[in-house]
Amino acid sequence: MRKKIQHILLSSPLLIACSFALTGCPGGGDRMHFDETTQVITAGDHICFLVPDAQDYQPTLIAINPKGTSSQQQTFTSNPPLVIINGQLCIPLSFYHFPDKGLFIVEYILASRQHADEPRSIVVGVGVSQGRFYNIPLTNMEINRPLSEINKE
Repeated sequence: MRKKIQHILLSSPLLIACSFALTGCPGGGDRMHFDETTQVITAGDHICFLVPDAQDYQPTLIAINPKGTSSQQQTFTSNPPLVIINGQLCIPLSFYHFPDKGLFIVEYILASRQHADEPRSIVVGVGVSQGRFYNIPLTNMEINRPLSEINKE
């Protein structure tokens, strides 16, 4: 019995150390960052996304892909030549030309110099019909949201 207790006491620190090595230490770096979503609007021949509390945030990465595109086939543009102006991120036809009909997932990352440690991830479902844009609901596989919101579809 004594050997069994010694074995347990000696192996426990090893088990705890291995657990931290495999799962990571708990703390601030393990916080889950959820995606935001927003409204799509049109402004002239541009499709625009409202950016609440825009401050000095600007896009650093954008992906526009047809709904259902696998993660391996998605295309991303780093440092896109797009700028948030008056709380709107607008995409001109010269950057991306949407067809007259279809469903798309638009994802972009916003970064800020003032809040360098707080990038924002935005995911928007966009539908196009006869050249008109509208929001479409996102599935739980398309947006990272809090557990409390997952089953509200």
